[in-house]
Amino acid sequence: MATTAQINIDSSTLMDNFPIAWTATGSLYKAGTTTDISETTGLGRRKLAAVTKVDLITWANETATADKSAKLYVKNTSTSETQYVQIFINSVELGRLYGGDWMWMPYSGGSAEDLEVAPSTDDAVVLEYMLFFE
Repeated sequence: MATTAQINIDSSTLMDNFPIAWTATGSLYKAGTTTDISETTGLGRRKLAAVTKVDLITWANETATADKSAKLYVKNTSTSETQYVQIFINSVELGRLYGGDWMWMPYSGGSAEDLEVAPSTDDAVVLEYMLFFE
């Protein structure tokens, strides 16, 4: 059985008079194969309590390599819709995760491509994250 990720979007209010029910499923394969990704960092949690940019994933510390397949999951566990965390790679902001938001993306690191995060407030926010790789 394949290792898979799935997203479901179900909304009757997203578009006027047009309910949406959409599902997408993707298999997590090693680069250029149909063989399952077999490694993970495990689910981690990081508490941030200062408005400072810090590394969430330091690529040099991971056993994943830049020319292989890797997928990244990050979630802002805050319940406040105004408390966000900025996500950066190489100091370029990818976006913001507000309370309850999460992201899923392919991730090809290298020594200079750490994933950095910066909370919007000094109030404690917890991020959960996991890297899947080969």
